[in-house]
Amino acid sequence: MVITLKDYQERVLDSLREFFRLTARTGDPSSAFRDTTRKLTGEAMPYLPISSTGLGDGMPYVCLRVPTGGGKTLLACYAAGLAQREFMRAERAVVLWLVPSNTILDQTADALRDPRHPYRRALELACGAVEVVTIEEALRLSRATVEGQTVVIVSTIQSFRVEDTTGRKVYDQNGAFAEHLLNVPIDRVPELLKGADGKPKPSLVNMLRLRRPIVIVDEAHNARTDLSFSTLGQVLPSCIIEFTATPAREKNLSNVLHRVSAAELKAAQMVKLPLRVITRHPGQREQLLAEAVTLRADLEKRAVTEGQQTGEYIRPILLIQAERVDACESLRDQLVREFSLSKDEVKISVGRLDELKDVKDIGSQKCPARLIITVEKLREGWDCPFAYVLCSLKETRSATAIEQIVGRILRLPNAQAKRHPDLNCSYAFSVSESITDVLAELREALEHNGFTTAEAKHIIIPMPQGTLPLGVQPHTVTFAPAEIDATVAQIQEAALGGKVRIDAAIGAITIVVPLDQDDTEKVKSCVRTPEAKAKVEEAADLVRKAEQAFGGTGVSRIPSPYERQLDFLVPLLCVVENGMLYELESTFLIEHPWKLSEKEASLSAAYNPKTRPFGKTGEVDVGTKGDVQTIVIGDRADADFVGTLHQQVLQLSGRDDWSLERLVAWLDREIDHHDISAGESAEFLRKVIRGLMATFGIADVNALALDRFRLRDEIAARIQEHRDSERKTAFQLLLLPDSSLAVDAGHTINFRTMGYEPSRVYDGGFQFQKHYFGPKPGELSEKTSDGNTTEEFRCAQFLDGLPSVQFWVRNLPRKPTSFRLQTSTDWFYPDFLCQLTDGRVLAVEYKGKHLYDSTDAEEKRAIGAVWAARSGGRCLFVMPTEGDFSSISRLLTRS
Repeated sequence: MVITLKDYQERVLDSLREFFRLTARTGDPSSAFRDTTRKLTGEAMPYLPISSTGLGDGMPYVCLRVPTGGGKTLLACYAAGLAQREFMRAERAVVLWLVPSNTILDQTADALRDPRHPYRRALELACGAVEVVTIEEALRLSRATVEGQTVVIVSTIQSFRVEDTTGRKVYDQNGAFAEHLLNVPIDRVPELLKGADGKPKPSLVNMLRLRRPIVIVDEAHNARTDLSFSTLGQVLPSCIIEFTATPAREKNLSNVLHRVSAAELKAAQMVKLPLRVITRHPGQREQLLAEAVTLRADLEKRAVTEGQQTGEYIRPILLIQAERVDACESLRDQLVREFSLSKDEVKISVGRLDELKDVKDIGSQKCPARLIITVEKLREGWDCPFAYVLCSLKETRSATAIEQIVGRILRLPNAQAKRHPDLNCSYAFSVSESITDVLAELREALEHNGFTTAEAKHIIIPMPQGTLPLGVQPHTVTFAPAEIDATVAQIQEAALGGKVRIDAAIGAITIVVPLDQDDTEKVKSCVRTPEAKAKVEEAADLVRKAEQAFGGTGVSRIPSPYERQLDFLVPLLCVVENGMLYELESTFLIEHPWKLSEKEASLSAAYNPKTRPFGKTGEVDVGTKGDVQTIVIGDRADADFVGTLHQQVLQLSGRDDWSLERLVAWLDREIDHHDISAGESAEFLRKVIRGLMATFGIADVNALALDRFRLRDEIAARIQEHRDSERKTAFQLLLLPDSSLAVDAGHTINFRTMGYEPSRVYDGGFQFQKHYFGPKPGELSEKTSDGNTTEEFRCAQFLDGLPSVQFWVRNLPRKPTSFRLQTSTDWFYPDFLCQLTDGRVLAVEYKGKHLYDSTDAEEKRAIGAVWAARSGGRCLFVMPTEGDFSSISRLLTRS
């Protein structure tokens, strides 16, 4: 079974692939990190190298931030292959996979070894043949095993600390590794740890030092210490890839290459969101418990109906956080007695009594478990997407305990949306005198599970007391339609200016933002009975407290256009084909026939397959007996980490026999060319190889095969040059007046229905008044690193102050919910989109002076102009520069 990667997972791996390719080509992880983050977010992020023995400045070290439920383990399987093939340029490697505990070690190793498990299949697809061992099994690894396939060693970082029992075995002399040290290249000997005789000690750690392992760190926040870095340095890793929901923000900052947002997880149907919350006073603890048990039972009824429609089995589980360990068994007795449950349906999971360890498959239809009682946390490594409801009976909770349990109820069964909307949410019941405190605790818990504060604000939905969350909309109070005075409601809704939405026909009042007392009285005047007025008062109080829990003032304010649910429609640029409209994207640029086999097959003049470009200089040759020889001449003045690593991989690659056709087939597999037929690509590859052999006097194709990874990158770049040329030609034709491009009112994106989840939000002091999603635009910086005001911020200020702008949005780059236009090479995301008061849409792309005349900027101006021209006057496009925004005013004046 293979798990199909979600779109956001593909984007994570694309970022890592780009980073590794750039690092391998330039030898500089710092510039590769800046370039990759700039491409991803529009802003180059600083790279912080690790300063620790064994971890050189040139060693790539990045972190991938993936919230709970995002599939970190699956991503790690593919990441290992990217590091092996794109960075190390190797057919096989040693991977050191570090996990936070022995429990998770066993689970991870079992999954990676199981040939039926999707993780194992992903690992094989990424790395080729794989052998997975635990750290104890690694102490018996043969040289043939290491040289024959990629070896994944699953371990905890503690196992590499000398004070640990296993750690001593890792460093101790071990005869099993004597064969690994036979014929070690002479330049590698100084790197190996010496025994009492002064010679390299046969040990597991020396085998790892020799093989320069790829290090995968799962739940990296548990390993972010100076001691951990020095421990990792002992194995001389080639690179370190962290996976965590909560990257380090203070000491030992993580180099976060890619951040996955809550919106991406929800869009990909990975998590149960939103999290619906109901609280009760401590005196109503029994009622709260009864409501949680009832809700779980109601969810199971919906799950049975769902199963009848889809065939999917779901058994919703309630997690109960008891007050004390000694209260667990009496609580189970109460549940069995009062709710007609069997004892088998209620499991206890605390330190001294962990009944979950005897449950082999909690997802099985034969498993009776429906309620699980715990106190501080559930058994480590326990994972069950059936967990839907959390009921905390504790008045005082530790942050770590609540965050650990909240993470259990977020994952969707089978990572796909259910037909019944109530099965797509998670639920939290809490005992507390203050809803504000509960919301703050849950917000913090979600942040510890990898969600941002802004995301948590939209994820957590408080519910009024006395109302079960099933089917209830956020901040909505429902009444019998007769209780609402429709005439008064129409007048007051208009007077409240979008703060409240009233639907008298169905009896619903939705409070959008906090209300002051006058506003509350206006809403109360819309309902007839004292009971209805009390419900309005309670709902208004709930909204105010929810706002305060997320850092707001709770003071009444004007709602944002998004909160008022105003449409923000932006027309797409489309291609007309057979009478149908399709969004213009890159496939339309290469639909015309072209032949790669007829293109120039020479490579870059800088490429010489007989010499290594970095680190130790040397030549690659083939001996008289057909054996591949590498002659190391010495250190170059510009020797670097990456170049030296590639030299070491080359030294250990071993002898192999290659033919021209085998090399062509290998390159054909390794180079992405879905738009080019296999026959065309193979002929082009033959031309390249024959040309190189003639140019450099290479008689045996083995010499080229030895350098095949660098050769792959050079050929891929040459093919891309030809592809770009063809795309540019097609792009220029589309810019002509008689092309098939069109803009139609029926093909738009609507920001009202799109998620807006930036990786960061504006944190300056300026109060934006017209930003569509509120006063904090996403991914907008006020100051540069040297303290100057950014030109993009000044542009945003200018737009916010224009009378002709009704509202605007900071358009986020490379988000599936953003507006985009296609250039000949890539997607183009204009910086700002504005809804004008006259109904038109204005797109603004700001360009600094140093970029304004670039080819990329010229294409963006051209495609923006075509989008505007084909819209029939509905769309406008402008590209200001040098801090001069008068071009925007002139465009609006003359249009």
